[in-house]
Amino acid sequence: MWRALLIGLFTVTLAHGVRGEEDPRDAERQFRFLLSRGDELRAQKDQFDPQTPPAAIERWKAHLKRLERNYQHFLHDHPRHARALVAYGGLLYDEEDEDEGARWWEKAIAADPREPYAYNNLANVYGHNGGAAKALQYYQTAIELAPTEPVFRFNWATTCQLFRNESRAVYGWNVDEIFQHSLEQFQSARDLDPQNFDLSCTYAETFYQLPKPDWPGAYEAWQFCLRQPLDDRQREFVCGHLARVCIRLGRIDEARQWAAKLSGTEQASVRRAIERKITESSRTTGGSTTTNLPPNPATDPVEKH
Repeated sequence: MWRALLIGLFTVTLAHGVRGEEDPRDAERQFRFLLSRGDELRAQKDQFDPQTPPAAIERWKAHLKRLERNYQHFLHDHPRHARALVAYGGLLYDEEDEDEGARWWEKAIAADPREPYAYNNLANVYGHNGGAAKALQYYQTAIELAPTEPVFRFNWATTCQLFRNESRAVYGWNVDEIFQHSLEQFQSARDLDPQNFDLSCTYAETFYQLPKPDWPGAYEAWQFCLRQPLDDRQREFVCGHLARVCIRLGRIDEARQWAAKLSGTEQASVRRAIERKITESSRTTGGSTTTNLPPNPATDPVEKH
């Protein structure tokens, strides 16, 4: 699950109460319009493919330029509207004008030093450009300003775990402490958004990297994932991990039961690898440890009495 989550950390561009000095109600309505228009254009861009007519792409670019001009006019009238500064920076950053986007996020902090999304987004920039130590500090500031935003905690934990030398320099932690603090923040992010499958899986997968394994903790983390609303592919993904963790716990029969749930073609090779590991583990232990699976309404039929 580190997949795309580790390649590009989340960039957030909106979110909390109004802080305008000039006619805030009218400014808020204008700002909301700009945000919704930006969402529309991003959704349109996501639909582009090699068959998209060049004329459609050019029309989209024209609409984007118009949105940029609208933001510029809005910010001319409301130069200290921190959320608009953040959003405009995000618009530029998404269009690969990264330096200019970062400059507007710095303006947002100058306008309002308590704007958490500006700190988060700048931390992303620092983390991607050799400034992991400063990124950690900016993520931490974002967390302090908006403690219920899970993305900030996820970003901090990811950076802390990936850049262990910088984490040691900033916090003075050893490797065990770095992983423990990262694990705690991944769990906090998951608990703040318990229906987010990516956050839940990231927390569960972190157990594989701990210097001192905690397989019972890993088992509970994957069970948490299984209780979410999942599609078939996601459910089999989780069952495969539960099988692996059960092997580590020596619960071979339960591992077989989880592996038996991998019926999709995408999981065929995973199932074969797990079955080989089960066979090896059975030979090592000289038998099998029997543990029945707990009934799970997401995967098992419920008997009616």
